[in-house]
Amino acid sequence: MIYSGYICSFQIHLSYNCSLFAYGQTGSGKSYSMVGYGKNKGIVPITCDELFKTMNSNSDPNKRFEVTFSMLEIYNEQVRDLLSRDNPKGGLQVRQNPKEGFFYVENLKKVPVGSYEDIEKRMEQGTASRTVASTNMNATSSRAHTVVTITFDQIMKGDSGETKKSSVMNLVDLAGKKTSIRVV
Repeated sequence: MIYSGYICSFQIHLSYNCSLFAYGQTGSGKSYSMVGYGKNKGIVPITCDELFKTMNSNSDPNKRFEVTFSMLEIYNEQVRDLLSRDNPKGGLQVRQNPKEGFFYVENLKKVPVGSYEDIEKRMEQGTASRTVASTNMNATSSRAHTVVTITFDQIMKGDSGETKKSSVMNLVDLAGKKTSIRVV
């Protein structure tokens, strides 16, 4: 599964959008795989670390990068911004851009980040705000879907001005199934 994180990091540099989902039963290690714990980094930190390593190895003076980070959860059909203390009653609204057709979360905080360490701090902030509860299978089970979105912009200077290519990477930790399937 970690290999998939490297693929996402590579794809975003090529200006492709990508999404990676962790799905499974409660207690199976989805959040651990996505975020990690302690010294054991998960897919999100490894992917972000690789992204910044690649950016820092850029030697083209006509190319610069901008990265933004957001983190949300969907719990009881309501969207909460995990980087904001002020979430409206009823949750944030999901909208569709009428011209381009893509979906977005209205008023979701998108934080500019300049290093892996910035993302690590935001991950800790967002993770502390997640909705968790005890189940029979896990004492601190996440009760919500969590989406980390990294927007990666490449800005290139040319003879005719600047051009910008944008990529979006969604790293999704789905809430676990509460029941297991019994195979007889």
